Amino acid sequence: MISLDTNYLLRFLTNDIKPQAQTAREVILSTKEVCISTLAIAETVYFLRNHYKKDKKIVCRELSLLIKQPNIKVKNYVSLTLRLYNRENISIYDSFFIAEALEEGLEIKTFDQKLLKVFLKYRNNPNVLS
Repeated sequence: MISLDTNYLLRFLTNDIKPQAQTAREVILSTKEVCISTLAIAETVYFLRNHYKKDKKIVCRELSLLIKQPNIKVKNYVSLTLRLYNRENISIYDSFFIAEALEEGLEIKTFDQKLLKVFLKYRNNPNVLS
């Protein structure tokens, strides 16, 4: 199994540096098991939104399609993270925090009232994100 760095994901999704994009595409499409860490996904979202100025919905759709591929391995809560990020006005980092807590059945402690409100919204009504 291999683990992809953010720059591989960016090349694959943006095709901005053609030789690297081709290499990334070949590796991602031909490797039996590809691991993508939550950190690499968070960084990818950050760069796509802030440097490439991609729309949030497009970023979520592209990453959702990628992680649904049978050879791509991610933490169970990554799909939930992308749905939260797409629906709510919170950062990708807060989305990861909430999704992991929901997935693991954890309570959270935070001083961030906006984050807490979103967490409680989905904890109390988990079917909303289905």
